[in-house]
Amino acid sequence: MKRQLTNSLTKDNLGNVHVLSIAFHLLYILSLVMICFLLFSNPILPQNNEIDNRFRLAKSYEESGDLQKAKQIYEQLVKSVPDNFVYCDALDRIYIQLKEFDNSISLLEQRIKQNPQDINLRGMLGSSYYQKGDENKAFQIWDEALEQFPQNSFNYRIIANCAIERRVFNKAIEYLTKGRETSDDNFYLSYELANLDALLMRYKDAAEEFCLILSKKPEQLNTIESKISAFINKSEAIEPTIETVEKWSEDNDNINFKVLLAWLFMQTNQYDKAFEEYLKIEDQHKAAGSDLYLFAQQAYKEKHFGEASKAYKKIVDDYPNSSFVLSSKIGYAKTLEAVLDIKYNSEDENWKPFSKPKIKNTGEYNDVISAYLQLVNITPKNTDIELESYYRVGMIELTKFLNPEEAEKYFKKVISQSLLSPLSILSYKELAEIEIASNNIKAAKDYYNKMLSAPRIIPEDRNFAILMKAKIEFWQGNFPTAVKLLKDITRTLTDNSTNDAIDLSLIINTSKNDSLSLSQFAKAELLTQQYKFEEAKEIYSALAKNQDLLTLRDLSSLRDAEMHIALDKLPDAIIQLKEISEQKEKNVYSDEALLLSGDVYQYGIKDMMKAQESYENLLANFPNSLYLDDARENINLIKNKTNKSL
Repeated sequence: MKRQLTNSLTKDNLGNVHVLSIAFHLLYILSLVMICFLLFSNPILPQNNEIDNRFRLAKSYEESGDLQKAKQIYEQLVKSVPDNFVYCDALDRIYIQLKEFDNSISLLEQRIKQNPQDINLRGMLGSSYYQKGDENKAFQIWDEALEQFPQNSFNYRIIANCAIERRVFNKAIEYLTKGRETSDDNFYLSYELANLDALLMRYKDAAEEFCLILSKKPEQLNTIESKISAFINKSEAIEPTIETVEKWSEDNDNINFKVLLAWLFMQTNQYDKAFEEYLKIEDQHKAAGSDLYLFAQQAYKEKHFGEASKAYKKIVDDYPNSSFVLSSKIGYAKTLEAVLDIKYNSEDENWKPFSKPKIKNTGEYNDVISAYLQLVNITPKNTDIELESYYRVGMIELTKFLNPEEAEKYFKKVISQSLLSPLSILSYKELAEIEIASNNIKAAKDYYNKMLSAPRIIPEDRNFAILMKAKIEFWQGNFPTAVKLLKDITRTLTDNSTNDAIDLSLIINTSKNDSLSLSQFAKAELLTQQYKFEEAKEIYSALAKNQDLLTLRDLSSLRDAEMHIALDKLPDAIIQLKEISEQKEKNVYSDEALLLSGDVYQYGIKDMMKAQESYENLLANFPNSLYLDDARENINLIKNKTNKSL
């Protein structure tokens, strides 16, 4: 038994030895193969490296403009490695640049013999003949290529692109049209056709292609709108595009054609027609007013308040159970208010740097207030709609009726119901301004502090509150405290408050050595904020005559003129502004004075010739002024009005 076990183990060991022996032999053979591979491949490596280096050298010659040297090297490379398409394409590119079209043709014909199934080479060959001047031969090669190769959209697209590169657009359109007919799913060829038609100002044909796509692929609506937006604002494109889409809309039940047509009307500011289309869309879509609501929102945003009002009212009247009813009701009230604002803003004096608010027609605005308060009665408490209604009523009472006591009640309702609403921040702002106008400076400061402690205050509102606190300190003569607060704003150049903070810091820092004059100026600024223009003017006038002052004197002189304007003493303002502007670089506000002179002539005195003269003087004498764009815009307005009156 022991002998049998020993014999068995011996056999197993012998088997293992045999396996190991075979493994060692295999490793030996593999080693020999690797050694042979390394021995025979090493000579090839330098050769490949040399070819790559020569290719890089040729490219550098090509990029530097030495095309002849590049050609010589590319020709050698193609001769050495004729199957390398990169080298062949580079050589063909050089031939074309050197206008050696026969060489290009010869090279491409050789490549076609080697690669007869490559349609790209046929396209390139046709391009070379076309550039040589043999147009018929080029078209023959392209046509034959499309006959010989499979009739699919991909091949048509390749040849069409060759024609497009050579700007043979009519031929490209021919190929793309044939390619589109090979399959109903080739809508991307229609896009290329439409782009070419638009490029050639064939806007009706372009619109036809887009409509063809939309009829087969409704999900392409947004892409089609994006494509059309590239040319629809051109006057010659509007009529044929809209006429084409209108016809498709009439002949098809596809609702997307009505949506596209309504979008076209809005793009061309024909919101009345867009509204009519949205009535049809709503009837067909039956979405409980959602389509009309989207239209109303867009119309309101673009200040087409009449159409927005109609849409909101339609939702309220026809879809009483719609989830958009409450939003439409407040939208309707806001459009009524906006229409009145436009009506009475024409009589406003917004062009003036400072002006006292005037009472608007209380009867008409009372209707708007009634609309807002009716909403409050039917709206759940503490909703955004209720808060906005209260805020809008407060603003009408304050700015249209000049009734701050009544306005205060509504602003406080907003704050008491929701400190998390952005409207609470706006209400704090208005309450603070009411207190400033009433000379309750401490109360105003408290409101700005409450603004800053509001839970969801945004950086812009935060900076505004700090700026106003700094102004309060400035008005009260606490200049170091004001400067400290202003530094907190000027660290972050983010919004309009930053510019105001920089201006106020400059005034304080350049005039702090004369604290008495600076205090007088601060007092005048507060009086201006409170609409006490006559009292403010007396202080500004005295400071403007003080020759010992520098920046403060110049600014006081400008403010003096602005007070003349606020008090409707326009001839006196012109005299003052002329004195400032004639000082030129001696007064840092000379360019602003010229702009303001133009505004007085244009909007106040209604002397357009004098206004244009002032603006042009600004352009001529102050080429680095910040007000150049304003001057140019006003000159254009005057010219347009003059042309219309002729």
